Amino acid sequence: MKIISLFAAAILASGCSSNIIEMTPDPTVQVYDLSDLEGDGIISARDKCPATALGAEINNDGCSTDNLEKVRIKLLVNFDNDSAFVDGRYYAEIKALADLMKEYSSITVMIEGHTSIVGTEQYNKQLSLKRADAVKQILVNQYAVDENRIDTVGFGFEQLLFEGNDEYVNAQNRRIVAEVDGAADIVDMKWTIYTVDHREQ
Repeated sequence: MKIISLFAAAILASGCSSNIIEMTPDPTVQVYDLSDLEGDGIISARDKCPATALGAEINNDGCSTDNLEKVRIKLLVNFDNDSAFVDGRYYAEIKALADLMKEYSSITVMIEGHTSIVGTEQYNKQLSLKRADAVKQILVNQYAVDENRIDTVGFGFEQLLFEGNDEYVNAQNRRIVAEVDGAADIVDMKWTIYTVDHREQ
């Protein structure tokens, strides 16, 4: 009986050993690049335009219709009452415009100053131009943008964003708009800088 049991155990052991599969010593090689170095949602293996501008609207191949298509960025910069001084903490916002102008050397920009209806027409024209000039000086002095590529204009309250005379409406109307113009691959680019005349301490 013991002999039969040992014989049966040997057969079972030999049967189990025959099912062992040899594994290759080398790991499986990934054929396709699944990374997304641009961060545009298209993996590198499928991306036909690996240098698309950040923020561009893209198709399934990772390409934009234009190099930069309809990108709008709001630059929120607050001014103290009756002041055209731009606080240094807002420079990073303006730097985005400077970086765009450095990347696309053919484009120019018009910095438009706007105000609320508070105050006289003549005074607001001057104030709006001073604020536009202040943003221009940051682009030129802080970020080395060629001043010949930047124009400024003060509209005062000629082009109100909202009608009315309450605090919210006035705050929205006190703004600066930077309108980009240039090559065909730059479409409808605008930066808006809102200003606030009254700040709570």
